[in-house]
Amino acid sequence: MQVDERWPRCPDAAEWFNTRMHDLRRLSPTLDQFGNRLLEHSGVELTALVDHWKLPLAEFPASLGGQLGMEPAETDCGIQWCHPGASVPDVLVGPAVMTMPVLRVESIRDFRDSTGWAVVGGAGDDDSGYAEAQFVLDGHAVGVAVRQGQKCCCPGRVTSEFRERLAHARELLSSRDRTGTDVQIISRAQVVSSQVTALLGRDRAADEFFRAERDYYMSRNNAASFQYRLQQDAGIGWANHDHHTYRSARSEFWLLMKLFTSMGFYCREKFFAGAEAGWGAQVMEHPVSRVVLFCDVDMATEDLEVDFDTVELKQLSTLKTIGLWCALHGSSIGVAGMHHLEAVFNFERATHIMVEAGYGIMPAFTDLPMLKQAFTNPELWQVSPERARPLLESGAITREQANSFTRSGAAGSHLEILQRWDGYRGFNKTGVSSIIKATDARTLDGG
Repeated sequence: MQVDERWPRCPDAAEWFNTRMHDLRRLSPTLDQFGNRLLEHSGVELTALVDHWKLPLAEFPASLGGQLGMEPAETDCGIQWCHPGASVPDVLVGPAVMTMPVLRVESIRDFRDSTGWAVVGGAGDDDSGYAEAQFVLDGHAVGVAVRQGQKCCCPGRVTSEFRERLAHARELLSSRDRTGTDVQIISRAQVVSSQVTALLGRDRAADEFFRAERDYYMSRNNAASFQYRLQQDAGIGWANHDHHTYRSARSEFWLLMKLFTSMGFYCREKFFAGAEAGWGAQVMEHPVSRVVLFCDVDMATEDLEVDFDTVELKQLSTLKTIGLWCALHGSSIGVAGMHHLEAVFNFERATHIMVEAGYGIMPAFTDLPMLKQAFTNPELWQVSPERARPLLESGAITREQANSFTRSGAAGSHLEILQRWDGYRGFNKTGVSSIIKATDARTLDGG
């Protein structure tokens, strides 16, 4: 299997954080019981939720940060150490900092109501950029935090006027018009994004945009909606999301890239599995909101030298998997919604839960020491005759396939089950290529 070598495995850093959590769970039966329930009920590992550790300087000297490959940055609330290449927690160091892990959740209130733990301290207002609550479990401090478009750990403040702007922004996002041509849809999305940015600022606007996108996606994917309910039972929401996957036709791909770059995303890396695969992706990352995008498109070798956000891609002679999906269902930025949301789990437990609940799991397309991935079986979405007819006339699908798609539906969206080890942040090119082929509507639906 071919993996992206630009992202290193960082076993020493990952093990250091895992050991700290293991030791704390041994000292706190309450935290350990919560971690066990979380895993058993939802398939999520407690370590996947650790946003950062708060540690006094004596427990995290600069020499240790350097040894773990982390880099320091000064903030108003202390020195924040981050790893530039690994998926491990940050560390906030300060002279008056209390030792504790801080878990990432989507709502402090939901988490408190779910656990029944008594809040003993905290900082930051609900719906501010950063809010935190603190608990004492068996004599040991544990925090939970909501981070909304803010990288540092400084508490946020919210005025009544900001709450009105936030409510207006969320209404704009939830009611975004997804109908029409891709050009019209992206143009309207750009207008909405600009309006929300004016109301909330760029980083918070990006965070809110994809919060609304996850909600829309769940309205069209039963497996994801089921999994979300399990995670909400634990009060964590989608705090474990890894990346959001969008599919686009070639001709509008550059407009989609411009939309995302206007939100502050940068092009992290191109992903091309080879000419025989017929597809590729632009991986984008937001430097503040922790949202990662995997943007799929039918792709040829010559596209490797193209700046996707400035050049309109020429049509290929045939529709590959991504182009066909968009032709059958619409683009992800439009009515189709995301192709899949990928979240971080304990792979074995999460897949077992899905199968027991009646949601099938496709064969794992990555099974490596540092990465394992699989899709749930696809949701079948009805295809309108108006979409199937031109595809039949062009020879992109057969008559049998057209009849099947309009009668029984074609492969739509998935939830992706992922587990990472050693802090690995990359992807498996060969494995992703195989699953792209395996999820082609013509393969899945009997053509």
